[in-house]
Amino acid sequence: MKRTVATLILLITVIVIYNSCSKGGGSTSTPPTNPCAGVTVIVSGSVTANTGSNNGSISATATSGSSFTFNLNGGAFQSSGMFSNLAAGTYTVTAKNNDGCTGSALFTVVANSGIACSGTAGPLFTAVRSVIRTNCAISGCHTNPSPQSGIDYMNDCEIVAQKDRIKIRAVDGNPTFMPPPPTSPLSAADKKKITDWIAAGGLYTN
Repeated sequence: MKRTVATLILLITVIVIYNSCSKGGGSTSTPPTNPCAGVTVIVSGSVTANTGSNNGSISATATSGSSFTFNLNGGAFQSSGMFSNLAAGTYTVTAKNNDGCTGSALFTVVANSGIACSGTAGPLFTAVRSVIRTNCAISGCHTNPSPQSGIDYMNDCEIVAQKDRIKIRAVDGNPTFMPPPPTSPLSAADKKKITDWIAAGGLYTN
């Protein structure tokens, strides 16, 4: 059949309309925004040692958000980050902000029967604490959220309680030197700070 000019115009019109419908047809919905995308809730805090009467405590705080609630070991959330009457052990504190974003950290309550770590820190202990925190209380080692062997050297009581272990590992290198590679072993001067402190009694107040 011989096509006329009118027939060709009609075909072209139909094609244009079809393509227009395929590109811009029905409405689309915008997926809901995740309020926690790119948000990292960081939990930190301090620990009071248990002296034998289940009287240890954890005081936790959090950043990245507002109206935080906290729970201990997956329990009910509460408005305060303070948890008391704790036995020695490792605990997980989870914080949740008003958008439902969560973050967790491990805290170790040490058993320090007879070990005093309150009052005014002595000069020898202060020097050792600086060495330990600089070299051992670092990410992937003895600090939260996942301290090696559950030992957090950001806790002063932990340093006092672990003084013999610190000497064996950091000074004597038994079975290997702490801190591990790639961090260099302690200098002779830093090792002497540890041995001087222990020789003086290894107390918080020394």
